[in-house]
Amino acid sequence: MPVSVIGKEELAKQGSPSTLDLIKSLPISGPVIGDSNQFSTGAQGQPGAGSINLRGIGSQRTLVLLNGRRSTVSPGAGSQGVDTNLMPVAAIQRVEILKDGAAATYGSDAMGGVVNFITRKNLEGFDVSADYRLVDGSAGDYGINGAWGHVFDNGNVLIAAGYQRRSELSSTDRKWANQPYLTNPSGWSVLGQPPAFLPRKGATPVAGVTRDGGCAAVGGFVGYTGATAACYFTYVPFDNLVEDEYRYQTYAEVNFDLSDTTRFHVEGLYSKTDTPHGRSSPGYPPTSGPNGPGSVGVFTVPSSNPGFNVALTQAGLGALIGVADNASLTLFRPLGAGGRPGESGLGGYTSSRNFEMFRVSAGFVGKLTESIGYDVAVTYSDATNTSRGNDILIDRLQRALNGFGGPACTGTVAGANGCVYFNPFSNAYAGNPALGLTNPGYVSSGANSVDLIKWLAPPNSTGGEARQSLLVFDAVLNGQTGINLPGGEIAWAAGIQTRSEEARSSVASDLADSRVTPCPVVGTVNCTIKTGPFIFLGQGTPSYVDGQVKAVFGELNLPILDNLNAQLAVRYEDYGGQTGSTTNPKLAVKWQVTDALALRASVGTTFRGPTPADRASDGVTGLSGITAAGNNFKSVDFFGNPSIGPETATTYNIGAIFEVHGFRAIVDYWNYAIEGQISSVPANVIATSVAGAGNGTQFVNCGATLRSLITFSNNNTCTQGVTIGNDIARIRSDRVNGPTLDTSGIDAQIDYTLDDFIGGELGLGAAASYVLKYDIGDFTAGGVKIDSAYSAKGFTNYNRLPGTIPDWRGTFYANYKRGIHNLRATVNYVDGATDNRTPIFVQNGPSATACVAASAVCVPVTFGLEVKRFVTLDLTYRVQLPWDATVSVSALNVFDKDPSQARIEYSYDPYIGNAYGRTFKVVATKKF
Repeated sequence: MPVSVIGKEELAKQGSPSTLDLIKSLPISGPVIGDSNQFSTGAQGQPGAGSINLRGIGSQRTLVLLNGRRSTVSPGAGSQGVDTNLMPVAAIQRVEILKDGAAATYGSDAMGGVVNFITRKNLEGFDVSADYRLVDGSAGDYGINGAWGHVFDNGNVLIAAGYQRRSELSSTDRKWANQPYLTNPSGWSVLGQPPAFLPRKGATPVAGVTRDGGCAAVGGFVGYTGATAACYFTYVPFDNLVEDEYRYQTYAEVNFDLSDTTRFHVEGLYSKTDTPHGRSSPGYPPTSGPNGPGSVGVFTVPSSNPGFNVALTQAGLGALIGVADNASLTLFRPLGAGGRPGESGLGGYTSSRNFEMFRVSAGFVGKLTESIGYDVAVTYSDATNTSRGNDILIDRLQRALNGFGGPACTGTVAGANGCVYFNPFSNAYAGNPALGLTNPGYVSSGANSVDLIKWLAPPNSTGGEARQSLLVFDAVLNGQTGINLPGGEIAWAAGIQTRSEEARSSVASDLADSRVTPCPVVGTVNCTIKTGPFIFLGQGTPSYVDGQVKAVFGELNLPILDNLNAQLAVRYEDYGGQTGSTTNPKLAVKWQVTDALALRASVGTTFRGPTPADRASDGVTGLSGITAAGNNFKSVDFFGNPSIGPETATTYNIGAIFEVHGFRAIVDYWNYAIEGQISSVPANVIATSVAGAGNGTQFVNCGATLRSLITFSNNNTCTQGVTIGNDIARIRSDRVNGPTLDTSGIDAQIDYTLDDFIGGELGLGAAASYVLKYDIGDFTAGGVKIDSAYSAKGFTNYNRLPGTIPDWRGTFYANYKRGIHNLRATVNYVDGATDNRTPIFVQNGPSATACVAASAVCVPVTFGLEVKRFVTLDLTYRVQLPWDATVSVSALNVFDKDPSQARIEYSYDPYIGNAYGRTFKVVATKKF
């Protein structure tokens, strides 16, 4: 089987990379979460988590084990499988990677392969290490890890603990992350703060839509949407490229012989990741208002508001003072360029998330007879994902605009008896804290207080807790059959496995519970369209889903000849219910042609059943930049599907191994054909099928097949020739059995060692993976064709499955060891990709028609049409000092390579490039 092993010593030569950095460096791993993913819909809900994505077919299709046993997946929205960042760093001896579909042996989730973290078994004494990584613009990343072990006559004990801190890195610390609107509009929103507003007398306009006069001074783009004046707001400067993360792990295991034929093993793990203040935009745009769904003109402000007349004057409409008695806030969000009062740092909105995992495993290994052995184990793991945030309440916002805001408001007189106004104009704030800009139009008497903001957006009112547990029982017998082939005796193994899963979720407050607060007005339960109380975020309900899988499997090892061996495996799994059962066989053959050359091949079928979260009927809200709405962020409501079925695959692998005189070359061809992918319908696919692509001013097709999955403004009204892309308020994305996936590629690995080179040992090597094809079939759900087939290879796929798929990934190294010194140079290569989306145009002036072609006022966006390859050089020097101590010093990304341009929010693709730039790392290790 194609297996790679990365040991502790090899990791030390590389400068002891973090688990995330190690995984990202593997050519066989596709895009993974971990960096700059808050704008990726598929990764929202998992900041601070890590994953591994063998062959690029999805992290949920890679089985992650600890000492050969399962752990529960990371719970909650955006889960990518087991959180690899929770593995006990200090306890790990090696990582084994099986690069082949292995469901016949390991069961569901092993479609892409298996990653097995193996702990240390022979540690004697203490082993302590500390590391620090210097990152420009950040407090740096650092950690301390320690382990103690003892080996006695009939067993061993290991205790390990670790702490890792990853410091936040603001987008303002990387110039390339903040681009002008006309260059890259992805990180800008037409629903701005400062706003564009429509002065009125009663319901009659007394002027056109007018841009707030402070727009340019606080960093807004003075622009238009169609013929309507707008102040575009960029939220990117308020966001982090890397969030603050605090990670803790404790681990212990004991192994000892109960007798000559029985060995006992028990291990326990507790891990935790805190992301206490994830940064994002100071405030969300409205997708609902007092009268139902809508984003444009859903809130109004009266002339009695203290900011009203000032705003008229600053916009050049002073003559309307006393004429206009209100304004419709046409293009508006409550908080934006001025930051969020009361927040630290650069003024961005702060939310928190906490991941915890507890895991215990115990078992016996031994012999029943001289020829029959056994392996029995029970493993229980429990993971919790707790999130807290907030959003502004619809009813409270309108009341505060009218002068009846604040926690102490009583009576019926606006602005009196503890009642205060919310000022929605730029004259309410002193400047843009993220960009360091001063607002000359600021009027301190009209500023909004911290207490008012907390009343509008009650702390910890959104989010909740997602919890998932897994109980696994394994029992395996193995032995010899007594049947001999020319190559030796046939060996066998057979076993059973049961997996019991539970997934439960709760909401953070009654405000976030759609059963308790279904309407914009808190306390009201009957309304025409039940949007809930928040201007942007959706709601949920507590849920509970469980399931059990029962499996029986068998394996034969067939030594056909001295140089020809075959392994045959078959596994039956029963999920029960609508998912059903499956039988998956696998055949693997290895032929040692000569002492130097071996050929290997495998073929099999595999199966992945839906997780409890896939089958949950409740929904969670994410946000996504919607191409059809000018890349403005809209709410996306993700729902599970109780009737979802399994996905199946056929896999095969053909390879060769050549080894002679210190030289080793391995080449493998791999192929996966997956049917019925368990996936969410991409929100951008839905929106584009109804509204096309453009800057949001293009008309939608109200008769489109998928129109029912979109909620439009104006109480979900869609009028042909009137409703435009910007009117999209929410999109529903259901979990379905999606299109086929057919992918194949070639892996190559070369290593050469010279034992005597200038008095030392020189090692040279390279590993690369090339994708030959990555074809997605027609996407059909419920009998409706959602999207046509396409090739994802070499494209960014930002608006569709599966995300960025570069052609090539590779690493190339030279390692020189002489005595106590070790020097290593590594070149990391990730190929570029082409943006598959339709080119867009942005306006630099008013236009009566949608911008679909270049003109005097329609500017084509060429930024990031081709995301270029990312190539970096890392250097690490390691020295063994006296007293069992070692020190390593690394320069990572030596030439300070910036990531290539990409037309997404951060202006780079985290699946290709890296935001850090050149960094320096020091690691010190001491044994006692």
